[in-house]
Amino acid sequence: MSEMKLDKFDQIGIVVKDIEKAAEFYRTYFNFKGPINIVTQDATVMYKGKETTFKMKKIMQFFGGKQFEIAEVIETTGPNLYSDFIGEGKTGLHHIGVYVKDAKPFIEDFKNKFNVEIAQTGKVGKLNFTYLDTIDTLGYYIELIEF
Repeated sequence: MSEMKLDKFDQIGIVVKDIEKAAEFYRTYFNFKGPINIVTQDATVMYKGKETTFKMKKIMQFFGGKQFEIAEVIETTGPNLYSDFIGEGKTGLHHIGVYVKDAKPFIEDFKNKFNVEIAQTGKVGKLNFTYLDTIDTLGYYIELIEF
């Protein structure tokens, strides 16, 4: 079997406590393509084997050829990666997202080589996403985004 490699990342995921304040900063100092709009999104995810729903405010913008996902959770029915991150007193870089056609081989490879477990899964539209629990090793999660 050939060695599996991710050849790029596509998304930078950032978690903030106050998205309005973050948006003001980004509007002032970053030359994003297009206006910075804050949208509200509902999500249902499987987090550590349990279904959780939450509502978040998000900014999805391109900068320097990468997609910035800036998120603030505003309501939740239970634990999720974003709320836990904030609950641990953290903000900032949360995950690096990579678009893949099929996440399963990567999930298996991460598990076999580094004992990396799935932290959270979900679906938005036609996209399935899987967060791999690389936080202890890398300091952030890797999100595999299937399209």
